[in-house]
Amino acid sequence: MYCPRRRAMNKPHAIAASRALRVATLLFTLACVCVQARAQEPQARLQSLLELSTAVPATRLPTIKAWKLSQNTKVLFVESHTLPMIDVQITFAAGSNQDGDTPGLAATVLSLFNEGSTLKDANALAKGFDSLGVDLGNGIDKERSFFTLRSLSAPHIREPAMQLFTEMLAQPGFTVEGQRRVKNELFTKLKINHEDPHALARMQIYNELYPGQPYTRSDFGSVESLERIDESHLRAFYRRAYTAANAQIVIVGDLTLQQAQSLSRSLANALPAGPALAERHSVPAPLPHGKTLHIEDEATHTVLMLAQNALPNQHPDGVAIRAGHIIFSHILNRQLREERSITYGVLSQIPHAQGPTPWIISLNTPSRYSQSALVHIKALFAQYLQDGPSETELDDIKQFLLRALPQLTASNLDMRNELSIINRFNQPLAFNYKIQQIQALTSEQIKAAMNRHFTADGWVGVTVGPSVAQLPLPKVMVPETTMAQSCMPAIR
Repeated sequence: MYCPRRRAMNKPHAIAASRALRVATLLFTLACVCVQARAQEPQARLQSLLELSTAVPATRLPTIKAWKLSQNTKVLFVESHTLPMIDVQITFAAGSNQDGDTPGLAATVLSLFNEGSTLKDANALAKGFDSLGVDLGNGIDKERSFFTLRSLSAPHIREPAMQLFTEMLAQPGFTVEGQRRVKNELFTKLKINHEDPHALARMQIYNELYPGQPYTRSDFGSVESLERIDESHLRAFYRRAYTAANAQIVIVGDLTLQQAQSLSRSLANALPAGPALAERHSVPAPLPHGKTLHIEDEATHTVLMLAQNALPNQHPDGVAIRAGHIIFSHILNRQLREERSITYGVLSQIPHAQGPTPWIISLNTPSRYSQSALVHIKALFAQYLQDGPSETELDDIKQFLLRALPQLTASNLDMRNELSIINRFNQPLAFNYKIQQIQALTSEQIKAAMNRHFTADGWVGVTVGPSVAQLPLPKVMVPETTMAQSCMPAIR
């Protein structure tokens, strides 16, 4: 996900925002939480430990309010007076899959909102936000673009902050100087991606899984396509994609319901009129068999990625395969990180999406083990499809998620991020909805779902690194103590 620019808050508010951002990052990505587990049964047990209850304490979750505006904009709101602050996010179905014949158009438009409005240049707009201690953010991916605002809730701060935010979104300047700066930023981003092993591997995977589709293109387009973009392209895309009907709004914080409704109406009323954009999703044909590709790179380690096409969030098997991939990630971390020490960690992710989305497994490893690691991962997955997750592995995830539930509502930022997912995929208005679904899953259901949508030989593998003589994986290390650590990623 590309976040072009974030303006800093004034120092007193930046401390709170930084703390909230760290918590949100742990939840929004696949974080690892280390759980202690005994490797063997001890000869004697402490009676006091036997008396401890394994029941998870009940968690009181905030109430989610929802409404639709006259423009058909869906709004979600959680009232929270813990801090005198508000968090607002507005999301548009204006990702790079809407670029059409002009790759990079959506990213260019998004970045230009930072370059001033028709009433204020970039410096005046930035000074206005800074004087109010406002924290702004934005970002783009294949399916959406979004903007966030964090502000104190006091009316003399909140109201001018929202006026500036609305002006920025409703009256973009698209100046010639702004276009020049933004294109130079995107040129630099493209150059960095062409030199980044992880970005190269990911792009190759998308090319193999989704040939001929917009998903294979960089969100930033290309040098040639960016040079073709002019003001007429920008304004046409803005009028088409940044309508109120194409938007969703999330509000969390120190407001009453009436104040939140008024805020959402004012924001939506200022946006262009027009219909929501049609979804641009296509279902890729499954690969008959996988393949392995190599990109030569002068480095001391090799980036290894494997991928298969996964499922969008709203698919009936979506929750089962997400639980399944987390369990398999735990197996990989135990085998490759803990027992053989050939990587600092294995990352497994299925990005949130309404259309095609891949399951990507990635790790960095010494180049001499890259092929052995690739073969071992495929063998482990073939066994996983055959056996499915064990009852213990599934129960560990269920217990972990129940205990981690309070983190979803630990801060305004956490709630805002979760509400944006609920809004985007039209999920029931409950913070524990996905966790409850996982609690009801059985090992057989996960095994069946994984076998319906993945195959043992369907992996697209990409290695980026030097060509060196290969060695077999190191032997499994025997732990020095009876305690072993396992890494349990969080599901979101």
